[in-house]
Parts: sequence; structure tokens; C-alpha cells
Amino acid sequence: MNKGIFSHIGILFLRLVARFHFRVLYFLSDLFFLLVYHVVRYRKTVVMRNLQHSFPEKTEKELKTIVRKFYRHFTDLMLESIKLASITDKDLKRRMKVKNPEVINHFFDRGKSVVVLTMHYNNWEWGSAFPLHLKHKVLGVYKPLHNPLFDAYINRNRARFGAEMVSNAHILRRVVKAHQEKEPVFIWLAGDQTPPFFHKFWLMFLNQETMFYPGPVAISRRFNYPVIFQKTVKTKRGYYETTFEVLFENPEKYSEAEIMKAYVQKMEEIIDEQPAYYLWSHKRWKHKRPADVSMKG
Repeated sequence: MNKGIFSHIGILFLRLVARFHFRVLYFLSDLFFLLVYHVVRYRKTVVMRNLQHSFPEKTEKELKTIVRKFYRHFTDLMLESIKLASITDKDLKRRMKVKNPEVINHFFDRGKSVVVLTMHYNNWEWGSAFPLHLKHKVLGVYKPLHNPLFDAYINRNRARFGAEMVSNAHILRRVVKAHQEKEPVFIWLAGDQTPPFFHKFWLMFLNQETMFYPGPVAISRRFNYPVIFQKTVKTKRGYYETTFEVLFENPEKYSEAEIMKAYVQKMEEIIDEQPAYYLWSHKRWKHKRPADVSMKG
């Protein structure tokens, strides 16, 4: 059997699981947690190392508590992401609330696009609900998966409620088009992923030298689009609330470093509050800063 057949079987399985009621999904998540945390021990070394470097002041007992909570949330997140294929707009809007949509809609009424910076914290996948709350055309920026079948399947689910998924390689072209056509767009991206090693924008993040994509800042400054920070909190299992905060209304007046440092500071504040909800299994710090590249701040 070739990889294509395995991919089709996997997608059929995901479609089946997506039809399960939330009670069944969370029962499966509890079982999945036992498997991932106790048996497979998926990336536990990576998770613990990331936490130790990010919170050197915490005791081993405190870190182990965060690790356990992280995996509890992580398995919920996996099943909630799968559910995106079948959840109704009414249910998604109820489970992913937007507390202050007027912050974004205010700019739409003025004909302005916005750059919205999010992070891999709580449930970022359910940001697919934003078109149900907001007036802008939502452009979800994503990094394509290596498997094209799974990539297409996941992005169809993300786009079910009106978002337009745009790969990170094509987002500038899409933004230019929207700008020329005077179409207000909501450029939604997570700037906390690890970029390719050729990028040379380094900042301190969670006590570690960290490389960042400069793209979000470059877009906001080039078109002078307001920079918004999105914060999502988990109110209870399967329920989230999002708020938006304007970081820079006129980013062309600020340097790239000033904007990125403000973004990083916001992420750190949120992670410090409830660290278990950040994506610690990601190998965020796999690269080391070259000696000939200076820190931005």
C-alpha cells in the first residue's frame, strides 16, 4: 500500500471521529491522555526541557505538574481540532466566543485591514470561528504540511466558516491584491513558530534566544495596518473566549524590533499566567543563534 492510500484511510478515520458527540470525544481524549502521557510518552523530554529553560525558577515538582496539565490539554486540543470538520456554526460560535469584536469591526468600518498576531496557546484552531463574529475577510496564514492530502483536508475544515487559508509563501501576494482592491482583510497568523534558519531576527523569549519570522511586522509596516494581539483563554473544557488588543495603530512609526518585542512581551505575560496551555511539544529552540548575528533586543 502506498502513502496515498494510507492518507485516504487516515482522513476517513478523522471524518468518522469528527462525527462523535463531544461527550464521546472527551472520553476518547481521556484515554488518549493515558496513552500519550504514560505509555508513548510523546516528546516528554522536549516538553520538560522547554519548560526547564523557560522557567528556571520553578521546582521540579512544579514543572511536572505543568507537564501533566499540558498533556491533558494537548489531547483535548487534538480531538477538538478533529471536530472542526463537523461542528456546526452555532456550536462553534458558542464554544469560541469573541468578547470585543468591536475592536476589529471598528477598523473595517474605516476600510482598514488589520494584522492580528496570535500564538499556539489554548485552541488556536477554533479561530476558524472568527468569520462568524467579524466583518473583515479572514485570511488564515498557515505553514503547509508535507503531506498534501492531509494539508488539503485540514485547510478545508479551517475554511468551513468563511476563512480563506493562505500559505505563508503566498500571503504577501494576497495582501497586495486586497490592498489594491481596497478589500479590508483580517490577516491572522501565529508568529511564534520556528522559521527557516536563514532568518536573522532574534529576540529573547521565555529566557532564551529565539528566532522569529519578520514577515508579520514587515507587512504591517509596509501597508501601515494596525497590529492587533489576540488572547484566548479557556473558560472550561471545550469552551474558550478571545479578546483583541490594539498594540500599534500606526506601525509605520515604529521599528520592527519595537513591534516584535511588544508581541513577545504579550505572549510571555499570557504564558506566565497559565503555562500548561502553550504548545511545549514544539521544538521551538532547535536552532542556536550564529555568532555573526546580533540580538534585536
